Amino acid sequence: MTVKIGLLGTGLIGGSIGLALRALPDVTDVFAYDLDPEVRDQAVRRGAATRAANTPADAVSEADVVFIAAPVGAIAQLALDAAAAAKQGAIITDVGSTKSRLVIEMEKSIPDGVTFIGGHPMAGTEDEGIEAADAALFEGCWWILTPTGRVDAASFGALNTLLGRLGARVMALDAERHDDLMAIVSHLPHLTAATLMNLAADRGKEHAGLLSLAAGGFRDVTRVAASNPDIWLDICEENRDAIASVLDEFSRRVLELGELVRSRDRDELRKRFLKARTARRNLPGKRVSGEVIELHVPVPDRPGVLAEVTTTVGELGVNIEDLQIAHAEEGGRGTLRLLVAGSDAAERVRAALSTRGYDVKQISL
Repeated sequence: MTVKIGLLGTGLIGGSIGLALRALPDVTDVFAYDLDPEVRDQAVRRGAATRAANTPADAVSEADVVFIAAPVGAIAQLALDAAAAAKQGAIITDVGSTKSRLVIEMEKSIPDGVTFIGGHPMAGTEDEGIEAADAALFEGCWWILTPTGRVDAASFGALNTLLGRLGARVMALDAERHDDLMAIVSHLPHLTAATLMNLAADRGKEHAGLLSLAAGGFRDVTRVAASNPDIWLDICEENRDAIASVLDEFSRRVLELGELVRSRDRDELRKRFLKARTARRNLPGKRVSGEVIELHVPVPDRPGVLAEVTTTVGELGVNIEDLQIAHAEEGGRGTLRLLVAGSDAAERVRAALSTRGYDVKQISL
């Protein structure tokens, strides 16, 4: 079976998606649109697309899967335009780092026969543009999906499998939960890096050699401050409530540290340093090793079941390697078949789904 792709946006992420997809033997076409005609033509020259499209509709009309790789503030309208032009059965996804408003908009407006699944690859660099695109960018990274009750198992499974073939690990989360988590692990780090960089730059006016003294630690912590500022303006607008809440909590903790330093409370400072070191060392690696285990989950045929199951698994930080559904002949019920890596992950999935009332069975492969 061959696959045709529509690509709206051919910068770093969009270009990397195009390069990675074109390496797959069954992807026959990648139709690319970008606001800048030169950029879309360059995507073809770099091998990230087979054809440059003159309009978004031209890029998506034949596509089986559409990726929207545009700035956060532009995604909702592009997604609605893509859905209006897409063929029956098409899957539309995006790469934005905020999801709540987008998912609500698409849930209200997407036409029947077209599926929208919010997406967010946790990958990128401080570099920009198609010149920096890399087919290996997504290898080992988490790619978050935010399915809703309208998403069917076949569409989710198809997108999940395609992303897995790009080397990504797929996690499903509720859209609001995604935004809360991103405020901590993605948006706050950038704002912190920008603040620290600005502090050093301002102090550098007083001491001309300050920035030349910046060692590896400073450079590592502030690396993301080199990102495109316009992208972050959109992110701060779209996720302002979650970001403001996390900034308040972070500010409180920084002020606490200031008091500990002033009072020379070495014991409490040491506790916090040790806690941070332990947490940092316990960050999970990129790959989960172990045998692949199949879990069967009997489910009723009702809206929201797939989203509930997949987001429950996502909350555990477990990758669904593959997903299929077998419908019962009598109708009204079916069985989700989940493949997960490792016996520990499989047991955690079984326990979590059992608490939600699902009767999960492990199948020997």
